[in-house]
Amino acid sequence: MKIKLILCSVFAINVVNAQVKDTTTTHIVKSGENLNSITRLYLGTDFLWTENWKLNPEIKNPNLLKIGQKLTVIKERIIPAETATMREIINNVEKKLTVGDWHQAKSGDQLEQKEGLRTLKGSSTLLEFNETSSLKILEYSQVFLKSRKTSLRGTDSSTIEIIEGDTELKWEPLNVKSSEIEIISGSTKLTPKNNNGTVTALRTGIADNGNSVVSVYEGNSNVESGGANVSVKKGMGISVKQGEKPPKPKPLLKSPKIDFELTKMTINYTNPILQWNQVSNSKQYLVEICADQKCNKVINQIKTEKTQNQINNLNKSGIYYWRVAAVSEDDLVGFKSNTNILAITQNKADISGPAIAIDILGKHKVRNNNTVIAPNSTLKVLSTDQQSGLEKLYYRWNNGTLVFMNNQKSLIKPEMGNLTIQATDKLGNESIKSFFFSDEE
Repeated sequence: MKIKLILCSVFAINVVNAQVKDTTTTHIVKSGENLNSITRLYLGTDFLWTENWKLNPEIKNPNLLKIGQKLTVIKERIIPAETATMREIINNVEKKLTVGDWHQAKSGDQLEQKEGLRTLKGSSTLLEFNETSSLKILEYSQVFLKSRKTSLRGTDSSTIEIIEGDTELKWEPLNVKSSEIEIISGSTKLTPKNNNGTVTALRTGIADNGNSVVSVYEGNSNVESGGANVSVKKGMGISVKQGEKPPKPKPLLKSPKIDFELTKMTINYTNPILQWNQVSNSKQYLVEICADQKCNKVINQIKTEKTQNQINNLNKSGIYYWRVAAVSEDDLVGFKSNTNILAITQNKADISGPAIAIDILGKHKVRNNNTVIAPNSTLKVLSTDQQSGLEKLYYRWNNGTLVFMNNQKSLIKPEMGNLTIQATDKLGNESIKSFFFSDEE
């Protein structure tokens, strides 16, 4: 399924002027003409009439021209094709030129017309159109810049064709009169609204079932399909079957709550378990691991049906960030949690269970792996885990039942025979160790 995104933003005319090339001609003023009508005659719009006034400084009043007066006016304005800039590249992002194969991209690369980019596993990039708008390209995505140009009115227009993957659009307020964005997903057209002083933020893509899905976090958007139009406001989402009329928008799921102690985690292993509270009516959860607090640099996206997930692809120490969103039955990604800090201090994973040892309080002898203990002796179980920490501790005599041991009271009465100690750390890594005791040598 292909998605086409048309991005338009209006800029001040002096920005455009730095990039344009004008061809001028001589015009003889006729009856009833003014500078506006003359400009419209050559360019089809009077938007640049002030530029023509600058070319003719002798004019005192642009509405009072003399018949037969000779003016120098712009006959044609050529605006070079513009580019989009690749920012915040994480891991494997590739670029495809108009001719040739894919090759590794780097931050700051320009994407020109008819060129493409793709993100591989655990990769992302921010495609920056201008200082006010950007499109986040998430992992397993592929997009092409079909066109990029600026109109005579200073409208910066970009057409992006998304072949596959998920995208997130962020559009900042503009100090201008108007601006437009159009995203076409199959037979569904999405038109976000951007008013001065507001931010537009949304997520859009194609679900596994082929539906076009849109989640609006800020601003509002119109969705058109099957000859019908529906307004999707902030906090709402919609899932549209291709070619059919859009259904009534539904509220987005609330952001999952994170326990306070997990919002700023400092650990010494690279495979932590992230946890959050359950959200009603959620089908699954979407976890984002990021290299920056704003999550512009997305390292990985993980979907899970559980309210926790172990991260296994962080291979080195450093400061990371993570957040989570609930996903509805309609595949709408709800509001995301606050961004949480994940500080990893060592370059190794925790894959081993806790250490286990026994301390015998009382008289005892050890010969040939056989520990002989006095009747009045006491056994103290010692178990520690230097990475994630000890979670549970059990013991069992011979073939009896496992008995949970309060970690603060690890003293047990001795029996004769085999003692099995079972310990689990907070990541679920397990250790089992056995000891044999008797009252005879």
